[in-house]
Amino acid sequence: MISKTKIEKRMQKKTNPRLRSLIILLKKQKQPFWQAIAKEIAKPKRIAVKVNLYKINKFARDNEVILVPGKVLSVGTLSKQVKITAFSFSEKARERIRSAGGKIVELEDFIKNPDKNMRVIK
Repeated sequence: MISKTKIEKRMQKKTNPRLRSLIILLKKQKQPFWQAIAKEIAKPKRIAVKVNLYKINKFARDNEVILVPGKVLSVGTLSKQVKITAFSFSEKARERIRSAGGKIVELEDFIKNPDKNMRVIK
């Protein structure tokens, strides 16, 4: 089980109101999976998860849902039609995902309607 106290302490240092509300929303979920995602998002900025498109392209299959507990960056190309959900996206990453035929879903919206067939990439 993940320590909620550690997540609480990390959350107090965050100044982004969207990030804080997302961590609270994730902590309210009872499944350990969402607790682990809250822990990943609550990490300090210097060790936060950042995933480039080439890594998503390498591990994803067509029509798959990819969950990134952090930020998606635009290095590389995306040749597969995937649905990507993450906390944030760079502007170039958004453009490249859409041009490849993929979909972008904000993490807050994905929590309300999760897809069981998803893959987490860190």
